[in-house]
Amino acid sequence: MRRSRILLSAVGLFGASGAWAADLDLTDLKASSVSVPYYFVPSWSVVGSVSPTFTDNALFTRDNRKSDVYYEPDVSVRLDGNITNDLSYRLYARAQYEAFATEKDGNFAIARVGARLTENWNGWRFSAIYENRYDFDGVYRDLAFTSQDVMGSVARDVQFNNVTLSPLLLLTYRFSDLAEARRWRFDAVLGIEVKLDPRWSIVSTPLFEAYWFTDGLNAGRQDELYSADVGLKYNFASNVSLTTTVLYEARTSNVPLRRYRDLRIGPRLDFAF
Repeated sequence: MRRSRILLSAVGLFGASGAWAADLDLTDLKASSVSVPYYFVPSWSVVGSVSPTFTDNALFTRDNRKSDVYYEPDVSVRLDGNITNDLSYRLYARAQYEAFATEKDGNFAIARVGARLTENWNGWRFSAIYENRYDFDGVYRDLAFTSQDVMGSVARDVQFNNVTLSPLLLLTYRFSDLAEARRWRFDAVLGIEVKLDPRWSIVSTPLFEAYWFTDGLNAGRQDELYSADVGLKYNFASNVSLTTTVLYEARTSNVPLRRYRDLRIGPRLDFAF
C-alpha cells in the first residue's frame, strides 16, 4: 500500500507541490556583497530557513481541496571558493522537508548534494550546476526515487536607488531511476526588494515555471506554473531576517487533474552562518 501511494504521488503530483518551486535557492538570486580574492582559502557556511505556512490546498490537487498548516525546514552546508577573480565554485549538501499538521499524505522530504561553477562577466553570473537528489515519501521514511539534475542559469542584479531587481533564468534536465520523473524544466524568476530603511523592506519573487515530461506515464505531459507573492522583511542582522509572505500559485497542464491553485501565508526565518 505504501509503495502504491509513492508511485501515485510520483506519477501524478510531483512537480505540483510548493517544494518544487523551492528547488530554486532564492538566497542565490542576489550576488554576495563581499568580493573574496581568488587566492583566499575556501569558506564554510550554513544557510537555511524555517517556515510554518498555511495553505488552502495541502495536497496540491484540482479536486478535494483541503486546508492545513505545514512546517518546512530547509538547510544547506556549503563550501565556497574562487578559482580566479571571476570564476567561483560551490560544493553543498541540502536537506528540506514539508510536514503537515493534518494531511500526512502531503509529507515529503528531499536530500541532495551538488556542485556549482559560476562565471562573473560584466555584471552577469553564468552558472553550471549538478545535483544528485533523493526524494522521500513522508519525512525521510521511504525513498521514492533518485535523480540527477543538470542545470544552467544566468542571473544579475540591477540597482535603482532603494530598489534591487534580481532576474534569473534557469534550464534543467532531470535524469531519474523513475521514468515519470524525467523532464525538462524552465524557470524565469524576478527577485524584487524595496528597502524602506536599513532594517525593513518589501520583497516579492514572481516566477514562471514550465515542465516538459519525457518518459513513462508522464510522457507528453506539459505543465506551467505561475506564482506571485508579496512580503514584508525585517533584518535582525546582516545574516538573520524574518519575512512574512502572502503567495498565490496557479498551475495549468494538458493533464486536467494536474491543474490547481494554491494560496499560502506565513512567516519565514532566514539565516546564514
